[in-house]
Amino acid sequence: MREHDELPRLAAAIRDECLALRVRRLNRRITRIYDAALRPHGVSTAQLNVLVALAFAGDARATDIARALALEKSTLSRNVERMVGRGWIEVVRGERASEQRLRTLPEGRRLVEDALPAWRAAQREAIAAFPPELIEALRRGDRPGA
Repeated sequence: MREHDELPRLAAAIRDECLALRVRRLNRRITRIYDAALRPHGVSTAQLNVLVALAFAGDARATDIARALALEKSTLSRNVERMVGRGWIEVVRGERASEQRLRTLPEGRRLVEDALPAWRAAQREAIAAFPPELIEALRRGDRPGA
């Protein structure tokens, strides 16, 4: 067994080198930029991303949207509940009774259009806040072979 007094050194190594911690901090910092810009529109970054995913999909199974956005089902469910309540999307039954499909409503489509200038401003702010190499790495991050 390791000596007890070695634990602070090991913990410091993890704290100082952990990429997962760095990515979580980066995510929170970037999300704060977008959420602040979108707040006047009453939408969060996560909710806007759901609306954008649905814009491409037309209507889609909730599980497909969760997968496409790398969201936990519970996170998507909370956002869907709020978005349904605000009249941005609707939940419709799929071919199977247990299958839920999501569809954007006219108010949700208008929201995306109205929030676009705020999103663009947040995009400019986020790009300016980080080194160009990081921005380029983030842009390549989800592409196969990147």
